[in-house]
Amino acid sequence: MLYKDLDQQTKEDLRNYFEERDYAVIAVPKEEPIRVYVIKADRVVETARRVHQLDPGSTILLGEWLLSALILSSLLKHASPQKVLLKLGTPEYSLVAEADGMGRVRGFIGKGDQEGDETITVVKELRMGTPYTSIIPVVSKSIRENLLYYFEQSEQIKTALDLGVVLKEDGSVKHAGAYMIQTMGGTSPKVEELLLKRVRELPPYSQILPLGKRPEEFLEGLIGDMKPRIVGLKEIEYYCPCNEEIAKASLNLLDREEIEEILSDGPAEVVCNFCGRVYRFDRESLSM
Repeated sequence: MLYKDLDQQTKEDLRNYFEERDYAVIAVPKEEPIRVYVIKADRVVETARRVHQLDPGSTILLGEWLLSALILSSLLKHASPQKVLLKLGTPEYSLVAEADGMGRVRGFIGKGDQEGDETITVVKELRMGTPYTSIIPVVSKSIRENLLYYFEQSEQIKTALDLGVVLKEDGSVKHAGAYMIQTMGGTSPKVEELLLKRVRELPPYSQILPLGKRPEEFLEGLIGDMKPRIVGLKEIEYYCPCNEEIAKASLNLLDREEIEEILSDGPAEVVCNFCGRVYRFDRESLSM
């Protein structure tokens, strides 16, 4: 496990290596069972905006949802292919995001369901048999409040978090990031109270992001007096693993009559919701 004191040399190393990259830092104090997870995801959210050609409002919504999936990916085994899938359904829109333990994330925004219940579904695929699924009601218009409710109800870990997406005048992404602080069993009441006070005094993260603080600088300001040590680093990227084989397999789920009807109008098309790639199959490629 990576284990580094957050000293000046470590901060310089992080700045040099991640200068042009998105990344997440996981740190713990030397003595207290507290975990701090801070994410920088400017390029990830900008990539999503360009891939899906989003307007400003949709960019912020999907950006916050991608950040939510990255926050939940901290519950996965570090640097593993374990995945978390996060779905939100409302009458106005739907949001889907997926992140894995290696820092790869993807997502999309779609139409809402006027007749459906407003729910959030979290599916953790831990590669240990049946995926773990949790469904909670939407309790707020705020994605942050819904995420906090999830941690309270499903993970039962004392959690504080915030996330934000800041746009440029042209609608592109200037900043995107998030932080999460969790206190585990055994945290001293004095330190827990101190952390709670510090979090309450913080402005919204969307106001902190324009200050240009890097993840390690933010967590140093939060727990720097507790001798923080970095126990995990993760480069983050918008990544979609779809390919022709996967697209073809989705068509094979249809019965023969449905495929014949599709092919009567020309090649069958499969469009990936996550990245917009288009795959076309004629009768010969489908072995019909």
